[in-house]
Amino acid sequence: MSNTRFTTVLAVMSVFFIAMGIGTITPALQNIAEAFPHLPFSTILLASTLPSLFIIPATAWSGMVAGKTVSYRTLLIIGTLLFALAGAAPVMMNDFTVILVARALFGIGLGIISPLGTALILRLFEGQQRANMLGLSGVVMNLGGIVLQILGGILCTISWRYAFLPHLLGLLTLFMVLFMLPEPPKVETQGTGEKVGIPGAVYLIAALFGASVMLNYPMLVNMSTIIITGNLGDAAAAGFVLSMFTVGGMIGGAIFGKLHQYIKNQAITVSLLLISLGMGLVYYANSLMMLTAGSTLVGMGFSILMPAVMMIIGTIVHPSAFASASGMLMAFLNLGGFISTYYIAMLLKINSYIRFPIFVAMVVYLISAIIYAITGGRKQSGVSAQG
Repeated sequence: MSNTRFTTVLAVMSVFFIAMGIGTITPALQNIAEAFPHLPFSTILLASTLPSLFIIPATAWSGMVAGKTVSYRTLLIIGTLLFALAGAAPVMMNDFTVILVARALFGIGLGIISPLGTALILRLFEGQQRANMLGLSGVVMNLGGIVLQILGGILCTISWRYAFLPHLLGLLTLFMVLFMLPEPPKVETQGTGEKVGIPGAVYLIAALFGASVMLNYPMLVNMSTIIITGNLGDAAAAGFVLSMFTVGGMIGGAIFGKLHQYIKNQAITVSLLLISLGMGLVYYANSLMMLTAGSTLVGMGFSILMPAVMMIIGTIVHPSAFASASGMLMAFLNLGGFISTYYIAMLLKINSYIRFPIFVAMVVYLISAIIYAITGGRKQSGVSAQG
């Protein structure tokens, strides 16, 4: 690999390093709730989930204009600045409403960034190389998530405010984008005269992926409450357990290339089974060890699921629409994150046990794995062959 190629890959991977920044403050949610005792916990959760609402339109817009009316580099510069500065701003704030405004701006920045890394990979790589790079992106993304969440959990033990400071790592990505990332060449449509759109199947895939994120969120946002109220540990322990979600994600990303090479789209079946098993361990856990094992398996499964879905999208979408399709997927992903607050509240009205939504996720993922194993793999293999 040439030096120029290496620096380009490094710059692209730096975008993935901050892609899981929305989870930075999850270990601190219980501490934030204690700092604002007059607010209901569902309102406190907005500090974690509100960015997802603003990520949705920002992601869709970024995907539509990337490489067309606005350059990739310009979008990444704007996005990383908002990520770093708005992300860290609550360290100086006392009003929870103002904190939510900062979280909204942070969400816009992260939304602008979200579809661009994957779109760059889909533009620059094909076939098995594409699978390998998508797998590597999962490793880097989860490595970034580990760093951000561990820092958030550790700094939170000093003050809940300091949990927001790790967002400043986005300035490293800004530096790499400025000095190491070339602007990708524009894709020609070869004079067909046809407007390149997004196939309807992409909307269905994106909606299902968003539902998956909605199912995952109860485990992520309630982990600190499960651990602290269950006398299993403190915020730092919650940060460690949540960081193991990203360790699992690194493992899943690292093995995805080989897994996809041997079993193709049935990698989705494997991912769904791993997530279901992990959710089961978290639901029945009575120790940090079981919570850690469950969190790891969920992260591993999700980091196999995401590149597997992107591989399918890469076979059915025109190269000029990769950024738009990636933006659509990320928009639904974050929609799932935002509505999870209300999904959790709805389930807790049915059963007030804090882990009940995790039990529901375990069952849904198991059923989904069985259905996909029987029907989905064969159908998608056909689609891939046609692509």
